[in-house]
Amino acid sequence: MNKINYEKTAKMLKVLAEPKRLKILNLLSNANGEMCATEILKTFRVSQPTLSHDMKALVDGKFVVARREGQKTFYNLNPDSIFGIQAALGDICNEDF
Repeated sequence: MNKINYEKTAKMLKVLAEPKRLKILNLLSNANGEMCATEILKTFRVSQPTLSHDMKALVDGKFVVARREGQKTFYNLNPDSIFGIQAALGDICNEDF
């Protein structure tokens, strides 16, 4: 069992504590590869700045990887972080005090 880093886990959960961000992760997990911001924006009824704010939070939280190509930004799910938060929550639930 890993040593639990409660601070890091709490920060990761704070990023995910927004329904729209969870929907974005779901969208990216069902995509065939990466998606550009324009494609993601078409799915949600939000402004471009609002989407940018959420994508920045997901990228900073390392749940999503961003790649620039010219004027476009492409996003891809980072499975390591997804599995990392699953493992952290599992450790918390199984820890003995």
